[in-house]
Amino acid sequence: MGKMKKWIILIILILLTIAGFFYWKKSASQPPASNNKVLSANKAPSPSPSVWPQSIVININNVPIHISWAQVDPRDIELYDNLKEQKLSEEIKANRSCNVLVNGGFYSKENIHLGLFVSNFETLSKTSQSATRNGFLWIDTNDTVVVSSQAPNVAPRLGLQSGPLLMLNNQPLTLAINNDEPERRIVAGVIADNKLIFLVFYREQADFEGPLLQSLPEIINLFKKQTGLKIVNAINLDGGIHSVFASSYDRLVELEYVGSYFCAK
Repeated sequence: MGKMKKWIILIILILLTIAGFFYWKKSASQPPASNNKVLSANKAPSPSPSVWPQSIVININNVPIHISWAQVDPRDIELYDNLKEQKLSEEIKANRSCNVLVNGGFYSKENIHLGLFVSNFETLSKTSQSATRNGFLWIDTNDTVVVSSQAPNVAPRLGLQSGPLLMLNNQPLTLAINNDEPERRIVAGVIADNKLIFLVFYREQADFEGPLLQSLPEIINLFKKQTGLKIVNAINLDGGIHSVFASSYDRLVELEYVGSYFCAK
């Protein structure tokens, strides 16, 4: 009876040993549950693009300046007055079906365009003398885009006076600006193939802020080198809280209504 009891104990020990071996083998073939949680928590998400196809970021004095742009065929664009209706960009874009919507030039507190303003061959405001609004942007009857220091000789299809001029004949101009502030900037330019280009310059986390006006010519020059876009001439438009830029890639709205706007369909 004693022998039988010893044999039973021995068999039980052997079975427990075999069971323990298979359990260890199965556990060793899988990572611990706690490791699974760590891998899941530390797994990096798929990268997402930080810029749009028509947008880049340039660091200016350690400040990231976001630049978005839109190229427009001059045949597709119109310039509208907004001083009477004072509509906001959301309504304008919807009502006029604008693919690209950009503000125009400057206006006074009395709701008067500062300098030349021509919409659909109608002259709403005449040329004025100004040290800062020293340039003109217009599209003539042949749909040629012009940015110049000289006013048009005849009434164009559309045009305005603004400034300062930022680039002429491929060369950035030197500016001396009093009381310069880091505001959002809107620029219009002519590309070598007679396309009109609009650009907006702003800080991504504070989109009513941007570069100093004095720095804008050199920033445009850097932009040209990075993108390969051959901007020949460029002029500053209204900016800051009175600026609008809407395209397929970016949308920046105004804080106060704009005095005029370009609409491209």
